[in-house]
Amino acid sequence: MSILFYKKPDYRPKNEGPLNLQSCQKYVEKTKECKSEIPADLSFERIISNKALPPCSLQDFIDYLAYVTHDAENLQFYLWLVDYHQRFRNAPPEETALSPMWNFDDPQSSQRHSGNSNYSAIGGSDKTLSILGIKDFDAIEEEDISNASLIEDRSGGDQPSAYTATLGTLKFSEIPLAESKPPDGHQRRSNNAQPFRLEINRVITHYIAPGAPRELNLSHKDRAAVLYALRRTTHPSAFHPIKKVLDLTLRNQSHPNFVRWSICNGNKPWTMFLRTFAICNIVIGFAIATLLTLSHASRWYRILAALEWWFGITNLIAAYQGLCVLLLRRHTRDVRPWEMNEQGRRYGASDEEAALRHSKVLYEETKSRWPVKMELFGPPNTWDKETWMDRYGMRSIFKKTFEKEVPTQEQGLHLLQNRIVRQAEAWALIITIPLTIFFTALPKGNLY
Repeated sequence: MSILFYKKPDYRPKNEGPLNLQSCQKYVEKTKECKSEIPADLSFERIISNKALPPCSLQDFIDYLAYVTHDAENLQFYLWLVDYHQRFRNAPPEETALSPMWNFDDPQSSQRHSGNSNYSAIGGSDKTLSILGIKDFDAIEEEDISNASLIEDRSGGDQPSAYTATLGTLKFSEIPLAESKPPDGHQRRSNNAQPFRLEINRVITHYIAPGAPRELNLSHKDRAAVLYALRRTTHPSAFHPIKKVLDLTLRNQSHPNFVRWSICNGNKPWTMFLRTFAICNIVIGFAIATLLTLSHASRWYRILAALEWWFGITNLIAAYQGLCVLLLRRHTRDVRPWEMNEQGRRYGASDEEAALRHSKVLYEETKSRWPVKMELFGPPNTWDKETWMDRYGMRSIFKKTFEKEVPTQEQGLHLLQNRIVRQAEAWALIITIPLTIFFTALPKGNLY
């Protein structure tokens, strides 16, 4: 009987306001209350490791966050942080010793290893900006970076780590922020010598600083604490508040919503067409049963209406879940509008290059080195200027309804979809049997 009451993952709405541990805890509680299972093949770890197949791959997850929920910066930063943690751990000990671990519960003990400062001085947004000694986070120092050294993976071994083997090793051009005046010369020399300092500065300007192009939706308290910690160390522990919030959000809100969205294999026009088609089949079934009941024909002919009822109700229930039975049997889905972009880029080359030139960053130095189409550093995650929007807007409703199909390969997704279809077939049978018995039991009308 469980198949009759199966539900795909419940939708988790976005939290209103900045993300914090209290708001993220609601997602965790919702996940615990949800009784619907997500197969192991579609687990968060498997998708993040880029082991799931389309349409549940890491690239599909990024596209979903970019085009549907509009918070791709969460995953972009999270992937960078995973890779950065691995690279920092594999860095030479004499370098990592310059960046001590940061303790947010006792910042005073941490700062004794990285310089003296007053942690309680963090207040409003202006003070947050002044923590890094930068008045304009968009101002990047003019510099020829064509010969800038790149940050390499320093594992020194032939066997890559699990994260490195899956996500690849990033290389960042080292573009420093405008020089800030540190409290003293010793701290300035110490900070400049810390490993990955220039990369951390660049991450701050793109994701953490107020008004950043891809500003994370953090609470003021977490943002100020992280900026203060990064002023004194480049240790991955300085990102702990952000990492914890993003991990809870991605695992318990974005990931279940992504799986729920991936179950739908048809676009909106096709789903509306499918619902209309299913309703028409149900109406035809009632018409057949009514006409045969009013005629001289044998009552057993009325059983033919059951085929129309069962077929129509099955497709109507499946379509309500956004699922097309025909596409499922063919192991295909409708192509997404943004997938029609022939260049496969989040931006046209000319538009992105122009946007990046405004930030004084060389376009060639921002090309993604991930196994997915993702620009880690660059302009905001907006897509209103992408070429596919104009092309899709000019398509007729007929072409949108009968869209091009692409294959689905993830077996874990097929498992969920088949479960929904079996549920629809079971409910259709339960509804069809009483209707058939009722019309078959009626006496003949003998009207013609």
